Amino acid sequence: MVRLVTAVCCLALLGAAGGVRAQERLAALTLEQALRLASETNPNVRAKEFELKAVGANEITAGLRPNPTMSFLAEQFGLRDSGPQYTVNIGQPLELGGKRQRRIDSATAQTKVTAHELADLRRQIDFQVKKTFTDILVAKDALALAEQNLSTLDDLEKIQRIRAEKGDLSGLELLRIQVQRFTFERDAADARQALKAAKIGLRSLVGADKVTDDFDVTGSLEVKPPAYTQSELYRRALDARPDIRAAEAARNKAKADINLAKANAWWDITPQIEYQRIGPDNTIGFGVGLPLRVFDRNQGEIVRTQADALRVDAVRDAVVVRALSEVDTALAALQTERGKVDALRDTYLPKAKQARDTVEFAYRRGGVSLLDYLDAQRTYRETNLQYVQALGNYRSAIYLLEAAVGGPLGD
Repeated sequence: MVRLVTAVCCLALLGAAGGVRAQERLAALTLEQALRLASETNPNVRAKEFELKAVGANEITAGLRPNPTMSFLAEQFGLRDSGPQYTVNIGQPLELGGKRQRRIDSATAQTKVTAHELADLRRQIDFQVKKTFTDILVAKDALALAEQNLSTLDDLEKIQRIRAEKGDLSGLELLRIQVQRFTFERDAADARQALKAAKIGLRSLVGADKVTDDFDVTGSLEVKPPAYTQSELYRRALDARPDIRAAEAARNKAKADINLAKANAWWDITPQIEYQRIGPDNTIGFGVGLPLRVFDRNQGEIVRTQADALRVDAVRDAVVVRALSEVDTALAALQTERGKVDALRDTYLPKAKQARDTVEFAYRRGGVSLLDYLDAQRTYRETNLQYVQALGNYRSAIYLLEAAVGGPLGD
């Protein structure tokens, strides 16, 4: 018995330890982990998931049949010639015109609309996660570049300070180098601020309780360019974008509502059975109740649903136009940013580096002035930073195009 109790306690402790480990916050995130966390824990997604459950419950309500009715009547108390009279009436309404099935069709169509809206919300949040993740990578590379520039400038300042102490260099040039340090410090401070802001944004998307305060991300800005024609992107958008599918589901919902409105114009009948007891005598009767729909035949609701169907058709057309326009805009941005990356990587960055190295070599040997050296350093710094930003913009443009077509384009 003691061994059994000990074993149970050990299992409980192991389970508790496993639960603690499961709740540990992540110190490093990949893009895939960030997307998974956002999908699981983002409050906007969770709210929409609960809305989907609530809307889906309407299908249960739509399939319910009308409850039977029952009435009881007692009368003729206090009469001398006859005893009390008791009447029990039970009726079961029967819906005609296929109302129940039309309700189910309408509720099912609304569930599909909400499901596509949930998918569209996920699409938008996925883009936000990818964009914020890319912003972190850009800020990290910009910070590393600024710190590298600071280190290079510090090394140069040490050498030039020794030369100034020996009288080989004027104090003015050393002062200019020291003043130039503020530019690199400013770049580093800006990069730290951008990094902090991007991490705050990503933490809000994936859940603040899922990552540590000083979490890091792992990934690279380099990405393989997608190869799709405009017509292929159009086709993917029309097939996969959740907002288009939601608009099409809304159109089906509108058609179902028209059918429901027409079905509701039908009369319903209520077969009834009656038991009556008058003194010692018992009687049973049968009957049918039905409304006389002379004036109200649901004309207004039929007209309203027909007009709403036309509105939904127009909304669907507007969603398609907007979606294809977003594809064009994202594709144009992608092509522009790719051109910038290619030009900076293949032409301007190598030239800026060569010019900086050449001027630095000449400056260390007194061949050029300090102003020429600082200008070459500034040009290389700006070109390198522009390249990092262009990589980030290019990667964000790919993510924007993926959001525009409603799915990943693949690496």
